[in-house]
Amino acid sequence: MLKYINDKDYKELLGVGSIPDNFNKYVIDASVYINSKTFNRIDIEDVKYATALIIEKIADAEMQKKEVGNLKSQNIEGWSETYSSPEEIEKKLEEDKISIIKKYLSNIIGKDGQPLLYCGVG
Repeated sequence: MLKYINDKDYKELLGVGSIPDNFNKYVIDASVYINSKTFNRIDIEDVKYATALIIEKIADAEMQKKEVGNLKSQNIEGWSETYSSPEEIEKKLEEDKISIIKKYLSNIIGKDGQPLLYCGVG
């Protein structure tokens, strides 16, 4: 399976002492996502940090979906609460992943000499 980082890389890159539960699933998900967005033209060293950040976002989203009542907003005086739906969490996750890809990989040149995020359409 495609994996751009391992647990040691993850801990070192993010400065954390542990890895999320389901780390292997998350690293595969993140690696496949990055591979699809970069059209399979990457050097693994260039994407390790972005992979770690995406794993962190996936783990956070999964935790939010599991929580009973993911509080989105609260109005104390009129006492109302709004909770995030799984769809909203997924939408936010996709936005975060795209933001990470753009921020950390937009200036990286792929194995073919083209920018990683260039898809060949001009």
